[in-house]
Amino acid sequence: MKNILVINGHPDPSPERLSAALATAYQQGAEAAGCIVRRIDIGKVHFPILRNAAEFTSNAVDEAIIDAQDAFLKADHVVFIFPLWLGGPPALLKAFLEQVGRGQFLLRERKRGFPLGGLKGRSASVIVTMGMPPALYRILFRARGVKAFTQGILRLAGLSPVRISCFGGSDIMPPNCEKLIRKVHQMGRRRA
Repeated sequence: MKNILVINGHPDPSPERLSAALATAYQQGAEAAGCIVRRIDIGKVHFPILRNAAEFTSNAVDEAIIDAQDAFLKADHVVFIFPLWLGGPPALLKAFLEQVGRGQFLLRERKRGFPLGGLKGRSASVIVTMGMPPALYRILFRARGVKAFTQGILRLAGLSPVRISCFGGSDIMPPNCEKLIRKVHQMGRRRA
């Protein structure tokens, strides 16, 4: 039985947001396949923004962040779902991961100048929605924002492999979004 952590990275946790619907679909698919699923909607988590290096190197003190760290440690697979904003993930998602990463949680002591990933042994999926067609994002922008998120945060933290799925253009508009929700439900079922 796999433990999966689903993170809805949309700052607005309203259930009518596509990110919330996709998080629910993935969660339900994984649970139907027998997985244990924990979910974090970052828009519901209240935490301060880190403002200096001293805060980042000290241990987390907020109960919600400590609970999130526990969810990461118990997970075999972590799923991040978010809309593309200004070419990358919403700032609140990065701020959340900065809080989670405090006190060497994501990046352990350095070995030969390179930090060791604190989440080694876990895999991840990244599901991104965007207004433009994903092929256009890859060609025009080389998917830099998503690459920075996956390589500069997730892989550095030890998550591997990291699978990326991008959906956009007319595929995320009604009535096509219902087809997308079903597809993400199937993605959750296959993770078992």
